[in-house]
Order: sequence, then C-alpha cells, then structure tokens
Amino acid sequence: MSTKEIDPHPSGKHVLFYDGVCGLCDHAVRFVLREDKEKKFLFAPLQGETAKEFLSHLTPEERAEDTLYLLEGKDVHMLGQAGLRTLWLLGGVWSLPGSLYFITPACLADPVYRFIAKRRYKIFGKKECVIFPEEAKERFLP
Repeated sequence: MSTKEIDPHPSGKHVLFYDGVCGLCDHAVRFVLREDKEKKFLFAPLQGETAKEFLSHLTPEERAEDTLYLLEGKDVHMLGQAGLRTLWLLGGVWSLPGSLYFITPACLADPVYRFIAKRRYKIFGKKECVIFPEEAKERFLP
C-alpha cells in the first residue's frame, strides 16, 4: 500500500520520515533542505519518537527502516510514491519528475525503490551521527 490516512501533524507542514543512519537518506534530506525554499518540510528519523507516534498505525509489513514515508496532511505516502510526491511538493523544476507520482502506479514505483533500498548501505554507507546545518535544526523532529 502506498498511501494511508492518519491524523495530521499539528504543524501543518509535510513530514519526511527517513532512515537516520542511511547515507542515501542523508543525501536525500540535504537535497530537500536545499530545494525547499518555502520550508514546507520537517524531517524525522524512523528511529525517533515522532516516527513511533505518527507511523504506529502501519502494519509490521508496512513499517520498515528501509522505507521513506511522507506525511502530507492526513495521508502517508510510502516508498517510491513518497519520493515522487516529495519532488512534486518541492515544485519548480522538480515538478516535472514529481508529476510521475500521478501516472506511475505504486506497483511500478515501489519495486524500483526497493531495489535501491536493498543496496543503499553498500553504495552510500551508514552514518551513525548525521549533523545538519545549525539553521535547519528547528526543522528536525525527535
């Protein structure tokens, strides 16, 4: 399943849940931080308290640390759909690849995501302590 509905985050911003020790996720978060000019996104590691609170409704099959989740209002997007939807929400030039969200079914986007996710530590490594820019600290949830 690629989208589920839950109670929205009180901030009204989108929350991107990522693997807090993944090098690829580190690059993805830094990319979104850089491109998110309107500061629409907040970030939370999957290993943190915010993820436990907001993703607790997911089944064990849906809850995995190799999964990217995007909380957008009441909807939770997962896997490849979460990545494409994030690009769409960033807007600007990212709207073009992000528009694939509307035409690419999860049954196609998710296997591509899973293929990359299974190899992410080999390619990008693990980062035990990720430090983000000081000016962005308020955008990170525990």
